[in-house]
Formats: sequence, structure tokens, C-alpha cells
Amino acid sequence: MEEVDLIIGAKYIIPIVPSRTYLVDHVIVVKDKKIVDIVKKSQVDEKYKAKEVVQLGGGARAGDSDLDEYILTAGFFNMHCHSAMTLLRGYADDVSLLDWLTKFIWPAEAKWVGEEFVKLGTELACLEMIKTGTTYANEMYYYPEIAAEVMENSGMRATVSVPIIKFPTIYANNEAEYLEKGEKFIEQYKSNEMIRPALGPHAVYTITDEAYLRVKELSEKHNLVIHTHLHETHVEVADEEKLNGKRPLARLDGLGVLSERLIAVHMTQLTKEECQLVADNKVNVVHCPESNLKLGVAGICPVHQLEKCGVNVCIGTDSAASNDDLDMLSEMRCAALVDKLCYNMTLKSELEPNPQSSGVTPSHRMLSMATINGAKALGVDKELGSIEIGKFADIVAIKVTSPPIYDAISHLVYVGTNRVTDVWVGGKNLLKNTVLQTMNEDEIRKKVIEFSKKIKDIRPTTGTIVIQ
Repeated sequence: MEEVDLIIGAKYIIPIVPSRTYLVDHVIVVKDKKIVDIVKKSQVDEKYKAKEVVQLGGGARAGDSDLDEYILTAGFFNMHCHSAMTLLRGYADDVSLLDWLTKFIWPAEAKWVGEEFVKLGTELACLEMIKTGTTYANEMYYYPEIAAEVMENSGMRATVSVPIIKFPTIYANNEAEYLEKGEKFIEQYKSNEMIRPALGPHAVYTITDEAYLRVKELSEKHNLVIHTHLHETHVEVADEEKLNGKRPLARLDGLGVLSERLIAVHMTQLTKEECQLVADNKVNVVHCPESNLKLGVAGICPVHQLEKCGVNVCIGTDSAASNDDLDMLSEMRCAALVDKLCYNMTLKSELEPNPQSSGVTPSHRMLSMATINGAKALGVDKELGSIEIGKFADIVAIKVTSPPIYDAISHLVYVGTNRVTDVWVGGKNLLKNTVLQTMNEDEIRKKVIEFSKKIKDIRPTTGTIVIQ
């Protein structure tokens, strides 16, 4: 028998690849951080001897009944995060996007964002992401070197973008300074196994052409992804047309920025021709349905049309300030439901000639958007994003709380009561039976509550009556 490090078993395993497939009564075998085999539970003892065996469900461990069942799948990729903004969760609700930004978020950031804010907010975000099954985050915020350190210490993987914006902030005074700091960050993390550097130009309305060209140059030189907000609102698109005579995508196309290294977030305002332009240039798109719905940006990413054109579509939560959570199971379910609404309201006559077809994006495609598609966008799909032999053992266990199960994939995507109980990254246990193994949750929450008291003291009134 071969000696291995870990064997994990559950009633259902959804490997992601091949698509639309799940295994029943199998186990995952892990050695030296990677998956070395996936075999039937009945055969594993004949082939392997493990240092640790984790059998989930059927009363195999404390707290489980004989009837409990689990689903194992690949760790989720949260493809758009501003982790530190978790400290601004619920800071401003039920206002327009413009008021949300100008009256609440930007003033709060101007006053509070600093090293302590980023460290604490990112710690809170990491513990929440791990507890909800995210093993890889695509991060964008100030002080990326602090966020990267926190994420690495938590055990998560991340691509961390250097922020670039033409306005002065506490982090830098101008685009040149952001880029200068960015080059140092790139050098620091270019060979890190867990953290990858990236470039994060904020948006077309906050970046000059000169900065975009420098971003393009650095991206090509170091083979880095470019993580940016794009076509988020109709106001953004209209203002860009008024100012430069072009829609944002056309402007970036003219600068040569559209490529497979571009990760474009939101993309709620797209024509059919723009969807094809995105496909032709192999641009990756991130769908953030819950944030877009809450902020009322008057649009939603046309996932169906993008997929029909062959675009790689991923899913992200955006920040907890606009979501208000970082739960990818919740985001995936929302994306699946919104897809049906949008298709039937606006796209059916254009996209689906067969009247007998529902035209909706099936659950297995939504699960791919939350896993392997994110890995593809970040260029790590040969190592991550699915449960395959040779890939890193980044695995999530989800406890089924609402039986019956007729289709494990559909159940995972649509049943909103399922809960993540265990998370492994490279075979290392980050969450064990709902308890964090790499972070002190109580200590972090205590610090967050104390910090939030200071923020609350200067928060503008929203009209809610508080009786003390």
C-alpha cells in the first residue's frame, strides 16, 4: 500500500471537471499538497494508508447523525473583493449609488483607511471567506502588501492587485506613485506560491490613458492580470461617451488593453457587439449580482449572451460594503436565479431560437463560474479550480441541511441552507468542523467591534430612528 497524507470521503464529490458530473461514495487521496487519486470508498483501503482519514457524513464524526450527508467540491474563487471594506458593512444602505459613494463610502475611506484598517478588515474578510468556502480571492484595495500578508497567513490563496487611480489618497498621491509602489509589490511577490501580484486600475473614469498604457506594459512584461471595474453603470458609459466620444470598452480597445489578461468586473452595460468584442479579445468577465442588485446600478451582467459568445464568465461578491457578505454559495445561487429573470425579460427573442428551450444557464455552468472559470481567468487552472489528479488539494466540504438530493450539483447551487463545514488548501485544514484553524475568530471580532465604534461616531444619519 502507498502511504499518503490525507484521505477525504463524502457521499458526493463534484469534481467540476468533467462538467455536469458527480461521484457517489468516493474518496479524494492527497499527498504532498496535491490530489493523487480519486477512488471508490470500497477500494481505498486496498491501495492507500493515510496519516489522516476524514470521512464525512453517516455519523462518522462528532455532531453528525447517521442521516447526515456531505458534498465535496473544489474551493471557490471569489473573483472580485475589496476585503478591507468589510469594516464598512452596512455603513450606507438604501441610497443611490452616487450618494453611497460621495456621501458615505469615500468620506469614510478618507478618514479611516490606513494600515490598521486594511489589516483588520482583511482579517475579517478572510475568516468569512474561509468559513463560506472561498479558497482563492481576487483582491483589489489600498495597501496591497498588508492584504497579501494577511491572506497568506490565513492560509488562503489570492491574486492581489496594486491599486491605481488618478486621485490622491492616503496610499499615494498620483498615478506615478501608485505604479512605483506597484512595481515594488510585484517584485516582492513574483515568486510566491500562495500570493500572486496583479495590476488594479480602478476604472476608465479614474485612470488616464498614460496610466493604462503603463499598466499594459507592466502586464505584458511580468505576465500579470489586469483587474478593473468596467461598464458598471449607465452613467459611467454615458459620461465616457460625452467626454471622449467613445464607450469605455472602445477606449480600452483603442489603447490595446483588451486581452486574455484583462479581468473586467460588473459589465452590466453591454451591447451585442460589445459582447462579441469581449469574446474576440478573450477578456474575462466577473459577474457580481448581489452588489449590482443592492446598489441599483440599473443593469446586470448579460451572462447568457457572453457565454453564447464564448466568454469566460466568473463570479465575485464585490465588497461587504455593497453586498453585505462574502459568501460564494449565496452569490452563486443569486447568479443562477437572476440569470433566469434577465433571460426571460430581455434576451429570449435575441438569443434562443428554440421556443421549447428554457434558455437558462444550467447549475453546472454556474458552479464552473465559481470555480474553474476563476482559475482560468487568473491563469492557474492547470493547478487549481477543480478536483483532478495532479492539482492542489483545495477542497470544500458542504453539509447538506435540507434533503432530499436528486442531483448533487443542482442541490449545491440552488438550496440556500447548505453550510460549509471544512476547507482545505493544499491539503492543509483551514476550517475543521466549522472551526477556523489558522485564525483567532474571537480576537478578530472583538477588534472589529471596537474599531467600528469609532467609525459609527462620525457616520452620517440615514434617517433610521434609534431608541436607547
